[in-house]
Amino acid sequence: MATRTDERGIRHYDVPLPVDLVDMLRRTVAARGEHPAFVTPAGRATWSEVGTEVDGLAGRLRGVGVGAGDRVAVLAGNGLPFTVAVLATWAAGGIVVPLNHRLTPGDLGVLLADSGAGLLLVGDGMEQVAEAASASVPDRPVRLAVADPSGRFLPDEQAAELPAATPGADAPAAIMYTSGTTGRPKGVVISHGNALQNAVTCTTVIGRRPEDVELVMVPQFNITGLCSQTVPVVLLGATAYLLDGFEAGRALDAVREHACTSTVGAPTMWWRLLERAQERDDDALTGFRLALFGGAPMPTALLQRMREAMPQATLGNGFGMTETCSMITYVGGEDAVRMPHSVGRPLPLTELRLRRPGTDEDAGPGEIGEIVVRGGQVALGYWTADGIAPLTDADGWIATGDAAVLEDGFVVLRDRLKDVIKRGGESVFSFEVENVLHQHSGVLDAAVVGVPDEQYGERVVAHVVAKPGHGLTPDEVRSFCRQHLAHFKVPAVVEIRDELPRNPGGKVVKSALREA
Repeated sequence: MATRTDERGIRHYDVPLPVDLVDMLRRTVAARGEHPAFVTPAGRATWSEVGTEVDGLAGRLRGVGVGAGDRVAVLAGNGLPFTVAVLATWAAGGIVVPLNHRLTPGDLGVLLADSGAGLLLVGDGMEQVAEAASASVPDRPVRLAVADPSGRFLPDEQAAELPAATPGADAPAAIMYTSGTTGRPKGVVISHGNALQNAVTCTTVIGRRPEDVELVMVPQFNITGLCSQTVPVVLLGATAYLLDGFEAGRALDAVREHACTSTVGAPTMWWRLLERAQERDDDALTGFRLALFGGAPMPTALLQRMREAMPQATLGNGFGMTETCSMITYVGGEDAVRMPHSVGRPLPLTELRLRRPGTDEDAGPGEIGEIVVRGGQVALGYWTADGIAPLTDADGWIATGDAAVLEDGFVVLRDRLKDVIKRGGESVFSFEVENVLHQHSGVLDAAVVGVPDEQYGERVVAHVVAKPGHGLTPDEVRSFCRQHLAHFKVPAVVEIRDELPRNPGGKVVKSALREA
């Protein structure tokens, strides 16, 4: 995949691209007008219909005062109202703030206040939480606009003219809030160019096609759902089925009814899809051409089940973060099966180093180091009251906080640096223990954390979710670990839980487990 470097030496894909995300939609509407764009349980819309709805709402947003750089927050589940709201905010020249509707009103109020959004577009069923959230914003009114029964926002407002020019590649497009697993969420400012660069990864590099039907079963307010699924669908003029709330049976029904060909899911999603398909003797999954995953370690046994259930599909694992507009590395096809412990090679536009923590020195061969990257997908910065604060150094490098090693050019994650467990002078990498736990036939989900220990500094604690019908016990889990791990890595405590706390991107919230 050809790349070029800008004046700072940062790589970008060397392919013809739209000017920005607004130009992207307009090109797609012109080229793919009558092709199905978005499908939901409530119905479907062609690209021409989406274009009309977007221009209509963009005009109404301009009519109520939304101008260049103004923030418009959106609180809605997956669906056409959310999608149109995002695209219309861009067409109006604004910056969209997708909000996690699973948060409490107080937490939402913090994000509204931090972003400075003056308008909150509210989807069906979100009215009460939106009112409570807006009421919690101190000293500043936030206007609420609730969708009408047809899903339209601001239907009675007078429309004003759209901007004469589109925002441009360098303009901020979205403030994407991190999950806050290590503290208060940060507002990551994604540019139009960042999103387009990531979209090329998701199309040209990974291999999505205009004829694909993408099942979007992760939340659209998440960086994966928005930037690695919705935006690539718009760039290609493909079709997306928008599933509001994951449930394996509903997802399988959608795959079968709408002939879905590609999707992204966390490992637990794939396990539930495979289990439900087996229960129903349903072969819907055989229609997938691309079966992608990420957000957590992929157990080898689960990967093998996916390969058996979808022999014709390309399996792929992506790794990234909100600050990189989703993807940094990717592994697909036979490499994904051959290297299940890896998250892949750096993308063509990604420069990646492993750095000795706390220094600017590169780690040696086989040495664990912190992943630092730069590339055209790295976000503009963090949103603050004083403007956009840089998230990279002067040369454009961002430290990810992830420890890894390289094996023949493949990145193998060892841990989040903050999650490395220090026990009696030894380092225990939680990923290593979790990978062993996932190989147990009775384990559905697992997470490992360190908790204070007076004698050894920290002790290893495993939180495990059993597969339905398996009477898993702590002693059984510890005995299994002893067969595969050094003694100091074996969990001192095993907690059997009904589920693990996860953020919308599928990552375990380990701070909650430590507090527990």
